[in-house]
Amino acid sequence: MRQKIEAKLERLAEDAGAVLPLVTMALVVLIGMAAFATDLGWMYVNSSRVQRAAEASALSSVVELPADVAAATAVALDIADKNGYLPDLDTFVVVDPQPDGFDTRMRVEITDTIDLFFLSIFGMDTQTITRESTAEYLPPLPLGSPSSQFGNSCDPDQPGCSGQPNFWANIHGRDTNTRMGDAYSSRCSVSSGPSGNVNCDINPDYRPAGYLYGIEANGGSAFAVEFNDIEFRWDSPVQGTGDAIRTGDRGCEDWGVSGVPCGPNVRINLFGPDATPLDISDNPLICSTTVGVQPQILETDPYSFSSQGLCSIPNPVDGIYVLQIRVAAPGGGPDSGLNRYSLRATGGARLYAIGDMSLYNNASGTTTDFFLAEVDDIYRGKTFVVELYDPGDAPGGGTVQIKDPNGNTYPSCAMSTRPSGGSTWTSQGVQTPCEFFAQNSGSANYNGDWVKLEMDLSDTYTCAACWWKVNYVFAGGVNDTTTWRAYVVGAPVHVIPNGS
Repeated sequence: MRQKIEAKLERLAEDAGAVLPLVTMALVVLIGMAAFATDLGWMYVNSSRVQRAAEASALSSVVELPADVAAATAVALDIADKNGYLPDLDTFVVVDPQPDGFDTRMRVEITDTIDLFFLSIFGMDTQTITRESTAEYLPPLPLGSPSSQFGNSCDPDQPGCSGQPNFWANIHGRDTNTRMGDAYSSRCSVSSGPSGNVNCDINPDYRPAGYLYGIEANGGSAFAVEFNDIEFRWDSPVQGTGDAIRTGDRGCEDWGVSGVPCGPNVRINLFGPDATPLDISDNPLICSTTVGVQPQILETDPYSFSSQGLCSIPNPVDGIYVLQIRVAAPGGGPDSGLNRYSLRATGGARLYAIGDMSLYNNASGTTTDFFLAEVDDIYRGKTFVVELYDPGDAPGGGTVQIKDPNGNTYPSCAMSTRPSGGSTWTSQGVQTPCEFFAQNSGSANYNGDWVKLEMDLSDTYTCAACWWKVNYVFAGGVNDTTTWRAYVVGAPVHVIPNGS
């Protein structure tokens, strides 16, 4: 029995000797797999860090373009540094502003060399990781003016007044009905009382901030802003008001008050530039002035521009200065009235509306056009959208056309409508070409309604002078206030997929 037991033990010892090499080999494989898994996870973590840093660097810096390439480059490097990627022996940061000719794109490439852990056993001590990101900034489209002036300098219906932009800028008193054409400054959607009574149906789109204009200095040259008839003009014993009188101010006689001071004061603020001109909450306020109501003057009196006490900018920096025009406290009587005006920048500076604009057109001609928006060819392949509020309040009606930079009515657009303050657009189908009929009565009456026109820009869209226009072809003279928005679909700042 003892001999049998000893024989079995001897065979077990022989088996153990045979298994040991197999166990050793298995352990090597398992340790290698563990090492690979650990270091693979480490590479994945660092790849994500590098990618996020490249995206943060590109997104943060692209808003400085196209105005300041040097500032954009500095911001990109600073953000990369803050994320731990300062150029050194192990890290490379490549900043490429305006790649492939795109003025408002920024490409950032970050390369990092990381140490590995277990794979060094197999001779892999380090791993190089390279990631890149391209960000794009879609700045607000310049609206209404390709030059230094926004609005007419004289009445186009008066002898000797020619070559005008064919509109006046517009802002209405707070207690004015929005159906008179101002979608944002009027807080009443339907008035239920005379004399601008504040007891009205509140306009859900009302905003006290008024309207914004962008100003870009010409090569650092000093500039100032001047105004033509910025004062609200009330019905005076000397001259009544009305759509056809001078700039078209309509006094409070429309609300049952005549021959006495009434209507809104106007507040003018000038802000310094930053990367988000449509958000003035963080822009530095440079100066401001308030313009009180004035009696209407004779139709034959000369038109003139003045600074209204607003400061000038002797040493402008790069970027978009923002001019805000809004309704202030009532200047007397009800806070109603329709105020039309013009503004301009001196020193060769550009001046245009941003975000949206409220315009008044009182041309007597049956065909008139004006500048709508500058759509640069950096937007090729995207969708250009025009929204207009309360169009076509003219007897007999007429056609509203959207014309491309070549002067042609755009081939087609998708048209939708919705009531003021509504959230749902109703499709009206595709308009071929991009135009629609509007009048102040009947089925084509858009009184108090928004109209949206969406145009797909081709991938080959190019332009030299990139201003689109609006053309009115009406049966008679046009006396119409309309609020306009124009924009390109897409987040203002975003990452381009795959850097394409």
